[in-house]
Amino acid sequence: MKIGLVRHFKVKHKAPKKILLTASEVIEWFSGYDLADVEHQTVDLKNVNWERCLSSPLPRALTTAKTIFDGEIEVIDELKELAVFPLLNTNLKLPFIVWAIVIRIKSSSEDDTLKKFRNTIKTFVDELLLQEEKQTLVVSHGFVMMYLQKELKTRGFKGKGFGNPANAKVYIFEK
Repeated sequence: MKIGLVRHFKVKHKAPKKILLTASEVIEWFSGYDLADVEHQTVDLKNVNWERCLSSPLPRALTTAKTIFDGEIEVIDELKELAVFPLLNTNLKLPFIVWAIVIRIKSSSEDDTLKKFRNTIKTFVDELLLQEEKQTLVVSHGFVMMYLQKELKTRGFKGKGFGNPANAKVYIFEK
Protein backbone atom coordinates (compact mmCIF):
# COMPACT_ATOMS: atom_id res chain seq x y z
CA MET A 1 0.00 0.00 0.00
CA LYS A 2 1.30 3.44 -0.93
CA ILE A 3 0.13 6.68 0.62
CA GLY A 4 1.26 9.92 -0.98
CA LEU A 5 1.17 13.01 1.22
CA VAL A 6 0.92 16.29 -0.69
CA ARG A 7 0.99 19.80 0.69
CA HIS A 8 -1.29 22.18 -1.20
CA PHE A 9 0.01 24.58 -3.87
CA LYS A 10 1.75 27.73 -2.68
CA VAL A 11 -0.76 30.35 -1.54
CA LYS A 12 -0.82 33.84 -3.08
CA HIS A 13 -1.10 35.79 0.16
CA LYS A 14 1.71 38.07 1.25
CA ALA A 15 2.77 38.53 4.85
CA PRO A 16 1.31 41.61 6.54
CA LYS A 17 3.13 44.91 5.90
CA LYS A 18 2.45 46.23 9.37
CA ILE A 19 5.32 45.70 11.79
CA LEU A 20 3.33 45.06 14.97
CA LEU A 21 0.08 43.11 14.91
CA THR A 22 -2.54 42.20 17.47
CA ALA A 23 -3.86 38.66 17.77
CA SER A 24 -7.07 39.71 16.01
CA GLU A 25 -5.04 41.11 13.09
CA VAL A 26 -3.14 37.83 12.82
CA ILE A 27 -6.42 35.91 12.86
CA GLU A 28 -7.75 38.23 10.13
CA TRP A 29 -4.60 37.57 8.07
CA PHE A 30 -5.10 33.80 8.42
CA SER A 31 -8.73 34.17 7.33
CA GLY A 32 -7.49 35.86 4.15
CA TYR A 33 -4.90 33.12 3.70
CA ASP A 34 -7.63 30.49 3.91
CA LEU A 35 -9.52 32.14 1.04
CA ALA A 36 -6.56 33.21 -1.13
CA ASP A 37 -5.83 31.84 -4.59
CA VAL A 38 -2.92 29.46 -5.22
CA GLU A 39 -0.04 29.29 -7.68
CA HIS A 40 -0.71 26.27 -9.86
CA GLN A 41 2.33 24.05 -10.22
CA THR A 42 3.33 20.85 -11.96
CA VAL A 43 3.43 17.96 -9.50
CA ASP A 44 5.59 14.87 -10.01
CA LEU A 45 3.26 12.01 -9.04
CA LYS A 46 6.26 9.62 -8.94
CA ASN A 47 4.87 7.35 -11.70
CA VAL A 48 2.33 5.86 -9.30
CA ASN A 49 -1.16 5.00 -10.50
CA TRP A 50 -2.99 6.83 -7.72
CA GLU A 51 -6.41 5.20 -7.33
CA ARG A 52 -7.90 7.46 -4.72
CA CYS A 53 -7.52 11.04 -3.50
CA LEU A 54 -8.50 12.44 -0.11
CA SER A 55 -8.40 16.18 0.50
CA SER A 56 -8.86 18.79 3.17
CA PRO A 57 -11.98 20.88 2.50
CA LEU A 58 -9.99 24.14 2.52
CA PRO A 59 -9.90 25.75 -0.95
CA ARG A 60 -6.10 25.66 -1.34
CA ALA A 61 -6.03 21.89 -0.78
CA LEU A 62 -9.13 21.15 -2.86
CA THR A 63 -7.79 23.17 -5.80
CA THR A 64 -4.52 21.24 -5.58
CA ALA A 65 -6.31 17.88 -5.40
CA LYS A 66 -8.55 18.67 -8.39
CA THR A 67 -5.52 19.74 -10.41
CA ILE A 68 -3.36 16.68 -9.73
CA PHE A 69 -6.00 13.92 -9.59
CA ASP A 70 -8.46 13.10 -12.38
CA GLY A 71 -11.00 11.09 -10.40
CA GLU A 72 -13.43 11.86 -7.62
CA ILE A 73 -11.97 13.71 -4.64
CA GLU A 74 -13.08 12.57 -1.18
CA VAL A 75 -13.30 15.63 1.08
CA ILE A 76 -12.23 14.82 4.64
CA ASP A 77 -12.82 17.41 7.37
CA GLU A 78 -10.18 15.80 9.59
CA LEU A 79 -7.48 16.94 7.14
CA LYS A 80 -8.11 20.65 7.84
CA GLU A 81 -5.28 22.74 9.22
CA LEU A 82 -5.33 23.33 12.96
CA ALA A 83 -7.24 26.54 13.67
CA VAL A 84 -4.97 29.20 15.14
CA PHE A 85 -7.81 31.15 16.77
CA PRO A 86 -7.79 29.28 20.11
CA LEU A 87 -4.00 29.63 20.28
CA LEU A 88 -4.07 33.43 20.15
CA ASN A 89 -5.88 34.81 23.15
CA THR A 90 -3.83 37.86 24.09
CA ASN A 91 -3.83 41.62 23.55
CA LEU A 92 -0.10 41.79 22.83
CA LYS A 93 1.19 43.47 19.67
CA LEU A 94 4.03 41.47 18.13
CA PRO A 95 5.85 41.23 14.79
CA PHE A 96 4.28 38.69 12.41
CA ILE A 97 7.36 36.43 12.56
CA VAL A 98 7.08 36.33 16.36
CA TRP A 99 3.40 35.36 16.05
CA ALA A 100 4.49 32.54 13.71
CA ILE A 101 6.95 31.32 16.35
CA VAL A 102 4.32 31.59 19.10
CA ILE A 103 1.88 29.55 16.99
CA ARG A 104 4.57 26.91 16.29
CA ILE A 105 5.48 26.63 19.99
CA LYS A 106 1.84 26.46 21.09
CA SER A 107 1.24 23.86 18.35
CA SER A 108 3.81 21.64 20.05
CA SER A 109 2.36 22.02 23.54
CA GLU A 110 0.00 19.70 25.37
CA ASP A 111 -3.00 21.99 25.04
CA ASP A 112 -6.42 20.25 24.91
CA THR A 113 -7.04 21.64 21.41
CA LEU A 114 -3.82 20.02 20.23
CA LYS A 115 -4.52 16.73 21.98
CA LYS A 116 -7.87 16.60 20.20
CA PHE A 117 -6.16 17.45 16.88
CA ARG A 118 -3.57 14.67 17.34
CA ASN A 119 -6.29 12.17 18.23
CA THR A 120 -8.25 13.20 15.15
CA ILE A 121 -5.19 12.48 12.98
CA LYS A 122 -4.61 9.11 14.69
CA THR A 123 -8.25 8.13 14.12
CA PHE A 124 -8.06 9.24 10.47
CA VAL A 125 -4.98 7.05 9.87
CA ASP A 126 -6.61 4.11 11.68
CA GLU A 127 -9.71 4.39 9.47
CA LEU A 128 -7.62 4.83 6.31
CA LEU A 129 -5.71 1.63 7.02
CA LEU A 130 -8.92 -0.33 7.69
CA GLN A 131 -10.20 0.44 4.18
CA GLU A 132 -9.42 -1.42 0.98
CA GLU A 133 -5.75 -1.10 0.09
CA LYS A 134 -5.45 1.46 -2.68
CA GLN A 135 -2.67 3.79 -3.79
CA THR A 136 -3.97 6.89 -2.01
CA LEU A 137 -3.05 10.56 -2.34
CA VAL A 138 -3.76 12.71 0.72
CA VAL A 139 -3.76 16.46 0.01
CA SER A 140 -3.60 18.63 3.10
CA HIS A 141 -1.43 21.13 4.97
CA GLY A 142 2.11 21.22 6.32
CA PHE A 143 1.22 20.90 10.00
CA VAL A 144 -1.26 18.09 9.31
CA MET A 145 1.32 16.29 7.16
CA MET A 146 3.86 16.28 9.99
CA TYR A 147 1.40 14.39 12.18
CA LEU A 148 0.28 12.10 9.33
CA GLN A 149 3.93 11.22 8.68
CA LYS A 150 4.47 10.41 12.36
CA GLU A 151 1.38 8.20 12.52
CA LEU A 152 2.27 6.33 9.31
CA LYS A 153 5.81 5.65 10.53
CA THR A 154 4.43 4.47 13.89
CA ARG A 155 2.37 1.91 11.94
CA GLY A 156 5.36 0.57 9.99
CA PHE A 157 5.25 2.69 6.84
CA LYS A 158 8.59 3.64 5.27
CA GLY A 159 9.27 6.79 3.33
CA LYS A 160 11.49 9.82 3.00
CA GLY A 161 10.70 12.00 5.97
CA PHE A 162 10.38 15.77 6.06
CA GLY A 163 10.45 18.59 8.57
CA ASN A 164 8.56 21.37 6.85
CA PRO A 165 7.06 19.80 3.70
CA ALA A 166 7.42 21.60 0.38
CA ASN A 167 4.33 22.76 -1.47
CA ALA A 168 3.16 20.58 -4.38
CA LYS A 169 5.55 17.70 -3.64
CA VAL A 170 4.49 14.08 -3.14
CA TYR A 171 6.01 12.28 -0.15
CA ILE A 172 5.41 8.54 -0.52
CA PHE A 173 5.00 6.21 2.44
CA GLU A 174 4.83 2.51 1.71
CA LYS A 175 4.12 -0.69 3.60
